[in-house]
Amino acid sequence: MSLTALEKGKLKIAAHAREELERAGILFESIQCKSGGAITPPDIVRLVVTVDGALNYVDLQAQDVEDCEHIVAGETWRKIAALIDGI
Repeated sequence: MSLTALEKGKLKIAAHAREELERAGILFESIQCKSGGAITPPDIVRLVVTVDGALNYVDLQAQDVEDCEHIVAGETWRKIAALIDGI
């Protein structure tokens, strides 16, 4: 079974967030990309970064996450950068 474009995008975004957090010297407990279920609205992927027990998150459009299957760029990249700057 192969991964969907959304699943690949979520993995790419989590890896990108990890790299940027490490580059900024921010110690984090976890990084999660959540979609579906009661936590997120339809067509939304929530990137959640836990730092010092505090949850920090940004909501991304599922279509934009699918577009990040190979590289994180554009508006998604800017939203993740803003999240990290706010931590």
